[in-house]
Amino acid sequence: MDRHAENAAKIVEVLARHPKVTKVLYPGLPEHPGHEVAAKQMRNFGGMISFQVAGGEEEAVAVCGRTKIFTLAESLGGVESLIEHPGRMTHA
Repeated sequence: MDRHAENAAKIVEVLARHPKVTKVLYPGLPEHPGHEVAAKQMRNFGGMISFQVAGGEEEAVAVCGRTKIFTLAESLGGVESLIEHPGRMTHA
Protein backbone atom coordinates (compact mmCIF):
# COMPACT_ATOMS: atom_id res chain seq x y z
CA MET A 1 0.00 0.00 0.00
CA ASP A 2 2.89 2.36 0.67
CA ARG A 3 4.19 1.89 -2.88
CA HIS A 4 0.63 2.20 -4.20
CA ALA A 5 0.27 5.62 -2.57
CA GLU A 6 3.79 6.74 -3.53
CA ASN A 7 3.17 5.90 -7.19
CA ALA A 8 -0.17 7.70 -7.16
CA ALA A 9 1.44 10.83 -5.72
CA LYS A 10 3.99 10.82 -8.57
CA ILE A 11 1.26 10.41 -11.17
CA VAL A 12 -0.67 13.28 -9.58
CA GLU A 13 2.41 15.51 -9.93
CA VAL A 14 2.65 14.73 -13.65
CA LEU A 15 -1.08 15.20 -14.24
CA ALA A 16 -1.13 18.52 -12.36
CA ARG A 17 1.53 19.91 -14.73
CA HIS A 18 0.04 18.49 -17.94
CA PRO A 19 -1.32 21.25 -20.20
CA LYS A 20 -4.38 19.23 -21.26
CA VAL A 21 -5.42 18.28 -17.72
CA THR A 22 -7.86 20.83 -16.34
CA LYS A 23 -8.42 19.35 -12.88
CA VAL A 24 -6.91 16.64 -10.67
CA LEU A 25 -8.99 15.19 -7.84
CA TYR A 26 -6.82 13.51 -5.21
CA PRO A 27 -7.12 13.81 -1.41
CA GLY A 28 -3.37 14.42 -1.13
CA LEU A 29 -3.72 17.80 -2.85
CA PRO A 30 -4.31 20.72 -0.47
CA GLU A 31 -7.09 22.08 -2.72
CA HIS A 32 -9.07 18.81 -2.54
CA PRO A 33 -12.28 19.38 -0.49
CA GLY A 34 -11.52 16.35 1.71
CA HIS A 35 -7.81 17.03 2.18
CA GLU A 36 -7.95 18.10 5.84
CA VAL A 37 -10.00 15.07 6.88
CA ALA A 38 -7.82 12.71 4.83
CA ALA A 39 -4.64 14.18 6.33
CA LYS A 40 -6.00 13.51 9.84
CA GLN A 41 -7.24 10.00 9.11
CA MET A 42 -4.67 8.60 6.68
CA ARG A 43 -0.93 7.97 6.72
CA ASN A 44 -0.86 8.21 2.91
CA PHE A 45 -3.54 9.35 0.49
CA GLY A 46 -4.17 6.11 -1.41
CA GLY A 47 -3.92 5.30 -5.06
CA MET A 48 -7.20 6.40 -6.62
CA ILE A 49 -6.91 9.48 -8.81
CA SER A 50 -9.50 11.29 -10.88
CA PHE A 51 -8.75 13.91 -13.49
CA GLN A 52 -10.51 15.96 -16.10
CA VAL A 53 -9.12 16.86 -19.52
CA ALA A 54 -9.65 19.76 -21.87
CA GLY A 55 -11.95 18.80 -24.71
CA GLY A 56 -14.76 17.31 -22.68
CA GLU A 57 -16.24 13.85 -22.77
CA GLU A 58 -14.98 12.83 -26.21
CA GLU A 59 -11.38 13.68 -25.32
CA ALA A 60 -11.72 11.91 -21.96
CA VAL A 61 -12.90 8.75 -23.73
CA ALA A 62 -10.01 9.10 -26.20
CA VAL A 63 -7.51 9.34 -23.32
CA CYS A 64 -8.90 6.10 -21.90
CA GLY A 65 -8.51 4.44 -25.28
CA ARG A 66 -4.90 5.58 -25.73
CA THR A 67 -3.53 4.24 -22.47
CA LYS A 68 -1.01 1.42 -22.72
CA ILE A 69 -0.17 0.65 -19.09
CA PHE A 70 -3.67 1.00 -17.64
CA THR A 71 -6.48 -1.33 -18.67
CA LEU A 72 -9.90 0.13 -19.51
CA ALA A 73 -12.08 -1.59 -16.90
CA GLU A 74 -14.06 -0.95 -13.74
CA SER A 75 -13.18 -2.47 -10.38
CA LEU A 76 -12.41 -1.39 -6.85
CA GLY A 77 -11.28 -4.77 -5.60
CA GLY A 78 -8.37 -5.74 -7.83
CA VAL A 79 -4.70 -4.91 -7.82
CA GLU A 80 -4.46 -3.97 -11.49
CA SER A 81 -3.87 -0.44 -12.72
CA LEU A 82 -7.15 0.55 -14.35
CA ILE A 83 -8.62 3.56 -16.10
CA GLU A 84 -12.29 4.22 -16.70
CA HIS A 85 -14.68 6.91 -17.87
CA PRO A 86 -17.35 6.92 -15.14
CA GLY A 87 -19.95 8.72 -17.24
CA ARG A 88 -19.85 5.96 -19.82
CA MET A 89 -19.21 3.04 -17.51
CA THR A 90 -20.11 2.89 -13.81
CA HIS A 91 -22.19 6.07 -13.60
CA ALA A 92 -24.16 5.70 -16.84
